[in-house]
Amino acid sequence: MKIQTTIYVYYQKYDWDNDGSYQVYSFKVNDDDTRTFVCEQEIEVEVPDNYDPTAQMIAALETQKEKAMLDYNKTVMEINIRIGKLQALEYIA
Repeated sequence: MKIQTTIYVYYQKYDWDNDGSYQVYSFKVNDDDTRTFVCEQEIEVEVPDNYDPTAQMIAALETQKEKAMLDYNKTVMEINIRIGKLQALEYIA
């Protein structure tokens, strides 16, 4: 399957670069002191007819789920440490 799309080519050069580089975007970007617009082009991209993004989407969600679980476990551990410290305090009335 062939897909027609527009690309936007920019030249980008930072102060520490000896040579700049060309960057391609699928959207227009504002020019700034490091990036200038070069040209806009229509291109044709060949995509497999049987392309199915499901496996990649599931993998991305699994990664997101794993990060959420790690963040959750870290937060619960920090809360448990704080509770333990409070319970260790002597209460004098």
